[in-house]
Amino acid sequence: MIFSKRKMSLFNKVTELSILCNAKTALIVASPNNKLYACGYPNCDTVIQQFLTEKDIVEDSEKKKQEEIVEILRLEYEAVEDKLEEEKKNFEAIEKEKGGSIFPWWGDSIDNMDLESLEEFVASLQNLRLNLGSAMDEKKLMFTSNDQFNPLSNLM
Repeated sequence: MIFSKRKMSLFNKVTELSILCNAKTALIVASPNNKLYACGYPNCDTVIQQFLTEKDIVEDSEKKKQEEIVEILRLEYEAVEDKLEEEKKNFEAIEKEKGGSIFPWWGDSIDNMDLESLEEFVASLQNLRLNLGSAMDEKKLMFTSNDQFNPLSNLM
C-alpha cells in the first residue's frame, strides 16, 4: 500500500515537472516484488526510445490526443482513489463510534434487548424477509421472461 502511494506521488511529480519545464521525462521504478513500473511524459516509450537512439521522434497528433486522454483519466482515477480513502476513513470512524462492526445488525445478541428493541428487531427482520422475497421473485420473473424470448432455450 505504501509503495503504491509513493509510486503515484513520484509519477505525479515527474508529470508535473515535465509540464512545468516543458521537458520530456521518463521514470522507471522497481517495486519490492521486483515488478517494474514506468511513467513518462509525454510518453514513456517515446522518451526512452529517444534517449537510446539519441534521435528526436516526431509524435503525431492522434498519439498526443490519446496521451491527453490518458492523463485526464489518470487524474480522475487519483481523485476517485482519494475519495475512496476518505470514505474508508469515515466508515472506520463510524465503526469506532459504534464500538465494533456496524454490519450485520441481524447478528446482534437479543439477550440484552428490551421489549421495544426486540419489536423493532422483529420488524426489521420481517422487512428484510419481504425485501429478499420480492428480490427473489423479480429474479425469477426476469429469468423466465428471458427464457421466453431466447430462441435457443426452446432447443434445449
